[in-house]
Amino acid sequence: MTPTLPGWLRWSWLPPGAFLLVFLVYPLAVLAVTVTSDSGGGVISTLASPTLWQVTGLAAGQAAASTVVALLVGLPLANVVSRYRFRGRAFAQALVTVPFVLPTVVVALALRSLLGDGVPQGLVLVVMAHAYVNLAVVARIVGAQWAQHSGDYESVARTLGASRWRAFVDVTLPSLRPAIAASAAVVFVFSFTSLGIVLLLGDPTTRTLESQILRQTSVLLDFPGAAATALVQLVIVSTVLLLGAAASRRSATRRSRPPALRPLPSSVSGRAAVRITAVIGALIVLAPVAALVASSLRSSRGWALSWWTSLGSVDAGTTRLSPPSEAITTSLTYAALTALIAAGVGGLAAIASLTSGRSRIIAVLALIPLGVSAATLGLGTLLAFGRPPMDLRATGLLIPLAHALVAVPLVIAVVAPSLRSTDTRMSAVAATLGARPTRAFWTTYGPVLRIVMVAAAALAGAVSLGEFGAATFLGRAAAPTVPVQIVRLLGRPGEQSLGVAAVLAVVLVVMTLLLVMLVDRWATPLRRTTAQENPA
Repeated sequence: MTPTLPGWLRWSWLPPGAFLLVFLVYPLAVLAVTVTSDSGGGVISTLASPTLWQVTGLAAGQAAASTVVALLVGLPLANVVSRYRFRGRAFAQALVTVPFVLPTVVVALALRSLLGDGVPQGLVLVVMAHAYVNLAVVARIVGAQWAQHSGDYESVARTLGASRWRAFVDVTLPSLRPAIAASAAVVFVFSFTSLGIVLLLGDPTTRTLESQILRQTSVLLDFPGAAATALVQLVIVSTVLLLGAAASRRSATRRSRPPALRPLPSSVSGRAAVRITAVIGALIVLAPVAALVASSLRSSRGWALSWWTSLGSVDAGTTRLSPPSEAITTSLTYAALTALIAAGVGGLAAIASLTSGRSRIIAVLALIPLGVSAATLGLGTLLAFGRPPMDLRATGLLIPLAHALVAVPLVIAVVAPSLRSTDTRMSAVAATLGARPTRAFWTTYGPVLRIVMVAAAALAGAVSLGEFGAATFLGRAAAPTVPVQIVRLLGRPGEQSLGVAAVLAVVLVVMTLLLVMLVDRWATPLRRTTAQENPA
């Protein structure tokens, strides 16, 4: 029996639709108009400038190198954590995800703390940082496909005389190619649009279009030129994502089996290879974070808490108006506002996806920010709402609104599948017992929404805490967020600046991981309930 949905559900797409129209479509339209209607020739001169295309080439080369390194390191980890059953596997799988949820400026500072000042900044450091951040992308996307690979065809190939490597290349690799292509596209886009890592670890040979946009707006005040650069980046990013999506749709012709962990290989060398890979993966993840913690506790006078105690001092910050600790308060405030906005907008969009027709279009429209860089969103928001007649800079809402746009697709990704997998029989029973459609709807979906909305809000807050690109464009000089404050501190000479930056980075790591743990804490009962309701 199909339950009757309440009538208001047909209109639940209106609030998220209006939000996306005002704060996503309108800023991007203003950006496009700026590009097409520039009378001073700034746009044309930017598009014709060799510098733009030189930076594009440098960014593409760096992103390609980062993608290759991420695949070389991530594929063995994907094989180990997604296919084999061993003690500590769950911990290793969770650990691989940690770099992806860490703010990029924290990752950059952690690598600097680990490798020391003797390592010159440049392409090598940037590629290492991007590969580190994107390990989870490769391990999760490819691992999900690899876990469903039965291995029967490899066994047949080995029986017919093929070596282990030959069987992998001819049999396993073709079945993984769609997942590898999809993960490579995502890693390339993240590396191509990088900002925080490039600013902290890069040199003139590792510039990205994102950093070019920042320079054009904050230093040169060339908004038409920045809009042209953002348009070029948007075209490249969209093309890569479309190619990755097309590749991921090409599924293997062989049938997959449901994921099932297999025991460790019977050979001593095979078991050792699995364990060594897991240990190396854990060391790769933990070493930079441990070095970061050590930097927050170490000074030229030895181990001390002096950098921690100086958080409340105005002299330790980059502005004489507030101490570094105020940046923590600012980031938490923005994170709370982002969580409320993103959870409300994304939750309604996910609820609207339960119906057919135009409501689902909103859910698709909300995914657009995934293909638009933070700098492009920040620049569009600044052009649309950072000057009269709609100047919102004094309200302090520009950063939460921009962060919410980035977080809404993640909220939908968390909430929508949970709603679609909910057993609707309870709604039918409630309707049979005389409950009105709205009461029957909340009886069925209410318990799920209470869980997933908290998890989605926490995830949105974590995104806001670590976001750097949009905050750089939209933040006020006297009230920086923690990532912006870290970058400013690292731009100042002196031991204290580095120590306080390390302290802020550690605080940011703790806050981010706490929110991610909250997401897992609230998602666990939902997964358990779903498994009990759908044992098959």
